[in-house]
Amino acid sequence: MKKYLVIALLVIVAIAIAYLTFVIAAIKIVIGAILLGVSAIALLAVWIMWKLDD
Repeated sequence: MKKYLVIALLVIVAIAIAYLTFVIAAIKIVIGAILLGVSAIALLAVWIMWKLDD
């Protein structure tokens, strides 16, 4: 009985770690996308200002 309990616990821990890894990766992707968007807007603003100066 104890053996099955240990195996169940290990499976639950493995699933929890996989889930957390997935969540952290998803958060990193979202942050990366936001930063990419912000940098693209900043680049566009700089380009427009540079064009207006000409």
